[in-house]
Amino acid sequence: MKASTPALLALICLLSACPTATTQHADGSPTTTQTVSTQVAGELGQDFQEIAKQLLPSVVSISTQAKSKGSLPDDDIHRGFQGGDSETDGLGSGVIVDAESAYVLTNNHVIENASTIWVGLQNGKRYTAEIVGADPPTDLAVLKINFPSGLLTRRPRLKAAVLGDSSQLKIGEWALAIGSPFGLDSTVTAGIISAKGRAEVGVADFEDFIQTDAAINPGNSGGPLVNIKGELIGINTAIASRTMGFMGIGFAIPVNMAQKVMQELITNGKVTRSQLGIYIGEIDQDLRAALKLSSSQQGILVMNLIPDTPAAEAGFQRYDVITSLNGQAVTNVSPFRNQIALTSPGTEVKIDILRQGKPQQLTAKLREASAVSLSNPVEDALQARLGFALKVIDDELRQSLSLPANLKGLLVSEIEPASNAYKRGLRQGDLVTEINQKPVNSWAEATAALATSKPGDAILLSLIREAQSQIMAFEMPK
Repeated sequence: MKASTPALLALICLLSACPTATTQHADGSPTTTQTVSTQVAGELGQDFQEIAKQLLPSVVSISTQAKSKGSLPDDDIHRGFQGGDSETDGLGSGVIVDAESAYVLTNNHVIENASTIWVGLQNGKRYTAEIVGADPPTDLAVLKINFPSGLLTRRPRLKAAVLGDSSQLKIGEWALAIGSPFGLDSTVTAGIISAKGRAEVGVADFEDFIQTDAAINPGNSGGPLVNIKGELIGINTAIASRTMGFMGIGFAIPVNMAQKVMQELITNGKVTRSQLGIYIGEIDQDLRAALKLSSSQQGILVMNLIPDTPAAEAGFQRYDVITSLNGQAVTNVSPFRNQIALTSPGTEVKIDILRQGKPQQLTAKLREASAVSLSNPVEDALQARLGFALKVIDDELRQSLSLPANLKGLLVSEIEPASNAYKRGLRQGDLVTEINQKPVNSWAEATAALATSKPGDAILLSLIREAQSQIMAFEMPK
């Protein structure tokens, strides 16, 4: 579609009736503006029709059956999956990304805790599906459709969506959301890209959302967001709403992030992430003044370092201001964190910093963010079972993290995204002070606190995160 001033006029006419008296000449013939506007509106409608025709065969509905004790979230961010306290049916959407292998990309929260998954195609037929891999930190999952085999069975022909490039998106460009809101299959809605790089939405650990005003409702989760070319640019994930209905703000995972995660899930069944080993934060006006940064000096601040990590070995220091990563400017925490995490372990990255106002470049070789290896086999086995690693706080670690001398506990140094504890909210960097209401300051105390816990028992944790006390529970794994 060609952008023009008449296009804007056509849009206004679509939203509110245009007076006929102002769109005609005195002899009754249509004005040039009306003619061009009608033509542009017609062309736009044809574009939408073509996109729908092209994409609908790639879109699937997803229904699940699960034993769930979850409930709908009691806040302003909602995801399109229905939960309850008994046997429930979950509704969602997905998009075919590999026709030959019958792979479907969707949200993790659509299929989480599902005992049975069905995928509905555009031909009206429904098939079971299995989980190839799921990644809760990004809220993505890949399914494989199960087609019956046999000499008399003919597998339906699938069509995969064409992947676009979400890094090229422009705010204000058209976008279409396709899915099954409230179980209404093959629903297409239109809007624009309202914003990019939305983080701290609160539905995933690694967030870099596309914001759109194309209508997204419960059931749209996992479905595609596409551009005017009909290319997949995002996976619809959440809405900001006070009513559980659409209020003009929807969020989609950018396809570039989704593609990286999808490839790892298909290849390895899980996502391998890298770590640098620093705590980072945004720079507000007060910090900018205290660090004596000019208005042109943009970046994020190194708050602290973790010993024996790539950052420590590369020579990072507290108060360093990170300005670029591999030549790309760094202005916000989330994109930097996401890029580091999704870079392959063993990769060397070049990071430009300002140290006391002077530019420097540091080179760090990233390592996999996996559970630490301990020399004690009993501790190692217990941590492998729990799905997270706890580290005793020695004087060096206490000093590096700026922890008060009277603050005791065990630091969560690593955690597996698939673990029960992670799913219930435990995160790397949390300081666990009690396990099952017993203070813990050593592995001996932690082991004793867990000694009577059996598989399926609830494990109660008291922890401190960012100077705030929290209590959480998770189920003891088998």
